[in-house]
Amino acid sequence: MKNIPSIKSDIERLKTIARNVNDQPVLTSLNELSGKLIYNQFYLVIVGLFKRGKSSIINSLIGRELAPVAVTPLTSVITFFQYGSVTAAEVYFKNGNHVPIDLHDIFLFISEENNPRNVKDVEYVKICTKAEILENIILVDTPGLGSVFSHNTNTTIEFLPRIDAALFVLSADVPISKADEEFLKKIKDLIPDVLFVLNKSDLLTRDELDKMISYNNQMLKEIYKDETKNIELIPVSTRDFFKSVGRNEVQDPGNIGYLRNKINQKIVGSKDQILLSRSIRMLLSNADQLQTLLKVKSDSLQLPVNELEKKRESMQQSIDFVASGKVDFDAVVKGRVKQLIDKITEQTEQKQKDLSLYYYNLLVENRVQTWTELKKTDADDYFRKLANHILKEFDELKTSLEQSVREEFSNILLQYSTLSRSFLSEIITQMKEILGINIEGIISSFDLDVYTSFYFKTDTKYSIPSIRTNIFYKILPDKIVRSMVLKQIYSNCLELINPNSGRIRGDIDYKISESYRKFRYHFDQKLYDLLQSLKNMIEESIRTKSSIHENLDTTLKSLRSEQENIDKIVKQYSLTEKD
Repeated sequence: MKNIPSIKSDIERLKTIARNVNDQPVLTSLNELSGKLIYNQFYLVIVGLFKRGKSSIINSLIGRELAPVAVTPLTSVITFFQYGSVTAAEVYFKNGNHVPIDLHDIFLFISEENNPRNVKDVEYVKICTKAEILENIILVDTPGLGSVFSHNTNTTIEFLPRIDAALFVLSADVPISKADEEFLKKIKDLIPDVLFVLNKSDLLTRDELDKMISYNNQMLKEIYKDETKNIELIPVSTRDFFKSVGRNEVQDPGNIGYLRNKINQKIVGSKDQILLSRSIRMLLSNADQLQTLLKVKSDSLQLPVNELEKKRESMQQSIDFVASGKVDFDAVVKGRVKQLIDKITEQTEQKQKDLSLYYYNLLVENRVQTWTELKKTDADDYFRKLANHILKEFDELKTSLEQSVREEFSNILLQYSTLSRSFLSEIITQMKEILGINIEGIISSFDLDVYTSFYFKTDTKYSIPSIRTNIFYKILPDKIVRSMVLKQIYSNCLELINPNSGRIRGDIDYKISESYRKFRYHFDQKLYDLLQSLKNMIEESIRTKSSIHENLDTTLKSLRSEQENIDKIVKQYSLTEKD
């Protein structure tokens, strides 16, 4: 069984190899991992959709309002809260510089309003303060998922591999959403240790809160599908907590004390084991990246210089093609994406018409028969049945449309890639021949995996009174009551049909646009960086071969030795430890 000291030793061995092959990204990752183990740093990260009150929960846990909060989505960069004898803040920039800042100026660097799209190039902000909870862990505030600021979502997603444990925040004023579900499915294997918090519990009565907790607990169990996992949804109210600070009127205001105890029991109590497991996972990931680089380097050195020259030229052509072909590529694909969006609009509008006609026939054309059926139950029960049918129809439509969009976008790219002399065809050829990369891997980045706060409209302006208990209905002729009730039910049905049709269109349109942007990022930026990196590697191999021609065998032997050393490190870890 591996322990922290042995992992530290293995990290140092990998760092030596990374330095030898000049793999800076892996070296940076290993340095961070090493620092976490040396200083016993443990990241408990607060995550969830935007406007769930994540920053307020951090303030409650540390006992003072240091994390800025606002009505609009605020946090735009990662913010670390760690123990310090003096309360202070420091901002770290992507260029490596860092400067102390006044506590009142924190919002100037972490808010979307004052630092839109992170134009100030902030890497993260660190806030130190003397709080008991920070003696054993570092709390990390993250940008909320699913807001209109997609770059904020990306910031949180990119931080996921560095998380040791998470506090997932839900809000008592809305049930767990599809976006919550999608995110939890994404992280459940990556981050096994999660505590669930239901914020804003003060907005509900005790009975309403119990029902909300019961519903959300059931949804969480369905998401995790693990009978051994004990899921507890902890209700808290940060508002009640800060209203009661210093008054000593309530034993545990806002239930924050209970949450602190749960963090100590479930997270701090298992901190060493969690850190050990996460460290092994990160170490193995970095080892795999090093192995890939060593293989490419070794393969390049074994090619004749003239072959390397050809590959360098091919690589440069690919790089030039990325730059010159973007306009043509974007024009073609954007045109097809617009066709996709038009198709979504057409299908949702057709569903809207079909449902409207169906309920017109049911409630207007066939009103006599429908009225007979309705009186067997009651008007409100009958409408609830119709409303459930409408929402079920739209939910199935949304699922079907999202699946077809994924498939059709893949087809668009695959068809375009087969066009003669096309930009994508050229890149695919180069990727397969030089890098051994398949286009399907890049296409898969278009997955509609975008976090939105989508929810169906389920409420209507007017409720349907009971025909059995309403006194007004009892004194009117049955024909008039029938006309009034069925007319209101039909109106309520349209009130559900029309807005939900628009919501589906808007949600999928947004997901298509955001997924395409994400695809372009992967295809353009990542591919360009990869091509440039491998071009540099080939050039280095040419220089190396020219300068050490007589010592080539020695160099290859050294590379093989490094690969063997990595293999030895990896093989020490059992399958159980990997998991």
